[in-house]
Formats: sequence, C-alpha cells, structure tokens
Amino acid sequence: MSHAPSSRAPARASLPVLDRAPRDTNDARPLIDRLAALATPASLFEKTEHDHLRCLACAHGCVIQEGRAGACAVRFVRDGVLYAPHGYVARRLARNVEINTLYHFHAGERSMIMGMYGCDLRCPYCHNWRLSQALREDDEHTADEEPLLCTAEALVEHAIEQGCSVMAAAYNEPMIAAEWVRDVFAEAKRRGLATAVISDANTTREALSFIRPVCDAFRVDLKAADNERYRALGGRAAPVFEAIATAKELGFWVEVVTMVVPGFNDELKSLRTIADAIAKVSGEIPWHLNAFVPRYKLESLPRMEMGPLASVVGMGYSKGLRYVYASNARGGYTELSHTRCPSCHELLIERDDYRVTANHLKNGACFKCGETIAGVWGERRASEANAPASPELP
Repeated sequence: MSHAPSSRAPARASLPVLDRAPRDTNDARPLIDRLAALATPASLFEKTEHDHLRCLACAHGCVIQEGRAGACAVRFVRDGVLYAPHGYVARRLARNVEINTLYHFHAGERSMIMGMYGCDLRCPYCHNWRLSQALREDDEHTADEEPLLCTAEALVEHAIEQGCSVMAAAYNEPMIAAEWVRDVFAEAKRRGLATAVISDANTTREALSFIRPVCDAFRVDLKAADNERYRALGGRAAPVFEAIATAKELGFWVEVVTMVVPGFNDELKSLRTIADAIAKVSGEIPWHLNAFVPRYKLESLPRMEMGPLASVVGMGYSKGLRYVYASNARGGYTELSHTRCPSCHELLIERDDYRVTANHLKNGACFKCGETIAGVWGERRASEANAPASPELP
C-alpha cells in the first residue's frame, strides 16, 4: 500500500474534459497505484534537518521516505519529490448546500460536491467509506472504482451548468488533496462561485492558510472530545480543536458537526466539553448534532432516536452557543433543524430532510426584530436550489 509506482504523471493538457478514463482491462494495478500515476508535485511540505520531506497537509505531519506514502496513502515521495492527488475526482454530485450540513452558508442554494479517495482517519461509521477508506479496503471493494479525469475549468463549468452557486469539497478528507482543491476553488471563485471544505479538521495552520485565499467556509466534523476516542479513529483531539480556532481566526465561515455515536461519544460530559470548546472560540459557530445511522463496520448498532439529542441541544444553548441543531434521527423534532432568531426566537429558516422549505431572512437579519443572523447568506431562493439533483456517477 505504501509503495509508489515509478511511472510519471501525465501532462495536464492531455486530460479529458469531464469523462471517465477508459479502463485498460489488462491493467491489474490496484487503485492506489492507478491514483499515484496521476499525482503531481505537492506544495504543502517542508524539509527536515536531515533533508527528509515532512508533509503539512494534515496533523499527522508524516516524514515520508523515498518510495513510501503518508498515513493518507495518497501523498507519497518519488525521486525526492512529494506528490499529491490532482486532476481527477472520485465523485461529483449536484445537491442542495444543506446536504453538507452547512445551514448558515448560502442557505437553500445548490452546490457541486467533489470527492476524492483516501483519508487521514479511519472512522468505522463513515458514510462515504467506499471513497475515504478505498485505499485501506480489500481490492474487491475498490475493483470498480475509477477516477474521473478532469480539469478545474471543466469541473467548475459542469457546476455552473447544473445551476450550482457553491463548489464544495467533501466525501473523503479534502485537505489531503489541498493543492487540487485550491486549484479547483481558484477557478470557482473566478467564475463567481462560493467555496466550502467539509473536513475532519485533522489539519494544520499551513494547510488552512494555503486554501484560505480561495475558500470561504470550513465545515468541521468534530468527532470526540478527547484523545482516547480520537486514537480509535487514528488521530488526536488537539489538532482538531486548534483547527477550528485557526479557521475562525483566518476568516473562514465555520460550522461544526458532531455525529453522536452510541457507546463512543454520546456521554453528556463529552458533549458538554465539545460545546464549551466551540463556545470559547465563538458562540456564533453553529453546532450540529447528527444522529448515528448504522453503516460500514458499525451496522449492528441501533439507529439513534431524536429524544437524547434534543436534550443536548438545550445544553448547547446553555453553554452560550446561539445556533444548535439536531437531525438525522428517528422520532420527529423536525423543528430542531430550523433556524430561529437568537433574540426574539422568530422562525427564520425552515428545513426538512436537509432542504430549505422557507427562508424569512431579510438581508441576513431577522425580519421581525432586525437581529443580524451570523452566516454567509446568498440571494437565490430555495425553490431554485432545490431542483432534483443530477444522478451520481456510477
């Protein structure tokens, strides 16, 4: 898994516009080798005192030896050069912005979501594990996976054709392909689109600073409150909390999601710690409590009910957070996904199943009392954005 193939990356000018590359049926190389053949020299690294290369894309800070890859498996060293993913996506899908669990960022608009392969963590409940864990799973799970070769220009053009006003990087961990994300987002910004990264935030100040000039929003999956639980996922808690504070400092719009998993991070003490930490950065940061749904390696666990999450929502408000949401659980409480004015409590944005059904904001403020509602608000109406999504690529 860690060995990088010796073939050079193809010239970018030869990339198809936006189509699946024809698969050579005689090409028996595993997916990791096929992806490595598409990589280009990286920017996010530094040299150690012994002239080794330390990757700066994520908080692992891997010092990568010749012919080896980092913890993510997609950033590797060949001939003394660090290479990173570039010029392809694993999936691209037009969906409403809220499907990214972004509620205060261009609400009700349409986003093009691009995803890659690989991840710096290994969550056993990952919804997108076929992409994020593709390089850790057996070949039988990835045999049909083939990257979609594309240019940044073609990807953005496709987004515009699909009526999208937002370009989002999600599905796997985008920061391990930060160079490619930056190139796509630069083109998106040039064409007038807003941009957002959906990340586990196991990243670095250097990487956040690298994408900030072309990235508007940083949506964080904050998975636990302590190192013990993060170690089970292959990471540490401190870099994630630091990244939230750094992203806010750098001027990103920040929202935080915690998927509440029974027996893992559902203790009230743990969730209280998370709420405290977010509030210390800013009470304006929306906190989303998403209920666990059985999947991947935790299919045997029961699906969560909404009741326990509802009480945590109240706790979040008591800690000074102004916008707390709960969703994805059984048992009703749809109103916990709505946005209310933190001053007069007027209902401002109504949602159902991650879709905006009504938006009563007036110039980013409460229509009743005039309180400014924290967020980045666009001008398009929900009815325009909630058109049927384009079909996902096979």
